[in-house]
Amino acid sequence: MSTKDHKTDYVILVILCIIAGAIIFTLFSLGWLKEERSELPGIRTVRSTNVDGAIVCYTLFERLGFPVGRSEEMLLGDVLDEVGVLFLLEPIIPVRLGEVNDLRKWLTEGGVLISTILPKGLHPDFDKSSEGPFDYYHVPTRSVTFKRAKLTSIPDTFKNLPLARDVAEVSFKTTEIFDVNNFDSNQPTTKIKPLLTDSCGMRVGEYMLQQGRIILLSDSSFLANGLIGRRDNSVLAVNLVSYALSHSKENNVVFDEYHFGYGSHETGFTLLGQMLFTTAAGWAILSLTAAGILFLVYKGRQFGPRRGLEREHRRSKLEYIYAVGSTYRAADANRITLEIILNWFKRKATKLTGLAKNVTNGIIAVELARHSGTDPIKYKAVLDKCDELLMQKKISKRQLTLIIGQLRQIEKEIFNGHKARK
Repeated sequence: MSTKDHKTDYVILVILCIIAGAIIFTLFSLGWLKEERSELPGIRTVRSTNVDGAIVCYTLFERLGFPVGRSEEMLLGDVLDEVGVLFLLEPIIPVRLGEVNDLRKWLTEGGVLISTILPKGLHPDFDKSSEGPFDYYHVPTRSVTFKRAKLTSIPDTFKNLPLARDVAEVSFKTTEIFDVNNFDSNQPTTKIKPLLTDSCGMRVGEYMLQQGRIILLSDSSFLANGLIGRRDNSVLAVNLVSYALSHSKENNVVFDEYHFGYGSHETGFTLLGQMLFTTAAGWAILSLTAAGILFLVYKGRQFGPRRGLEREHRRSKLEYIYAVGSTYRAADANRITLEIILNWFKRKATKLTGLAKNVTNGIIAVELARHSGTDPIKYKAVLDKCDELLMQKKISKRQLTLIIGQLRQIEKEIFNGHKARK
C-alpha cells in the first residue's frame, strides 16, 4: 500500500488499535483480567508461586525425601487406593457426595486426611450436630478474629503435643483456632485431639475414624509460600507430614489439585483457550485479531494473485505406483515391480476405453491411440515388450527402468487430462 493511495487505511488501523488498547486497559482496571488462576488470593495450590500458594512447601518435602505428588482427579476409590496422606487445603470446588463416600471408606482403612474443611457426611459423629458456619461444609466451630497475628509462641504446657517438637514460635495469618471450650460433652468438637496449641489456642486438631485420621487445620497459612520461611513454620510443616505418614497405610503424600480446577484442563488446547479469555495477553491477541478481520472485511482484499480457470495437470498417478514398486525393486524384485505397474496401467486403460479386462494388447493399443491420436503400433510395442520381459527368467534393473519410462510417457499422453481427438 502506498501512503498517497491508501491514507484512509492507515487511519482506520490506528483507530482500531486505539480502541483495542482502550478495551484491554478498561478490563485490566476493572480486575477482569488475571494473569493466571494460581494468582488468585487465598488458594493453596502447589503450582502457585504467589504468597498464598504452597509450591515452597511441596518443594521442601521433595528435597527432604518425602514421596510427594499431585492429584488432578476426583477423590474416588481408584485414586485413593494408592494414597497414604492427602492434603485438601482450602478447596474452591466442593467435594461431592461420591467423593465423600470413597473418602470415608479410605479413612476407615488407614488413610490420613490433612484438611481445612470437613465435608458433610465424612465424619458420622459430627453430622449429628446441625451447627456450622457453612451450608455445604461441616467444620468444627472456630473462634475467629479479624486481627492478624504476626507471631505466636508455644506455651510450656503444650510443648509435649505431637507437632510441637522443636517448635518454639510460629507465624499464622489469622488468630483462627478451634474453640472447644464453649461446647458441652454432647458436641463432637470435644472429641478432637489437639496436635498443636499456641498462645492463641488450638491450631491443629485430629479426629479418629477407625484406622484412619482426619487432621484439621484451623489456619493453613503456615504452609503458604509467604509464611513457611518465618520462625519455626517449616519445622511445623515437616512435623505435620512426618506425623501423618507415621499413621498412614501407604508411604506417600498427595496434594489435591482437582478441587482448584486443574482437573478440568486435560488438554493443551483447552488450557490455551482458557488463557485467551483470562489473561491480558489473550485479550490483546483476540482484540488485534478482531481488528485485523474488520480491516480485511472493510478492504475486501484477496490473498495472492488471481488464478485463471485453466485446468492444471496433476502429477502422474503412475509416479505413485512407481514409488510403491521401487520398494520391491530395491530388493531386486524387478519382476514384481513390473507386474504391479503393468497391472495398474492395464486396469486404467480398460476403464478409460470401456474394454473388458482380458482383451489383447493390440485392442488396448488401438483404443488408446484413438484417444490420443497416436499410432497404435507404438503402444502395442510397449505392451508386448512388457509381456516379453515378464516371460524372461530374470529382468535387469536397466531393462526395468527403460520399460517403466515408456509406460510413464504413455500415461502422461493419455491419462493426464487430454481430450479424445476426433
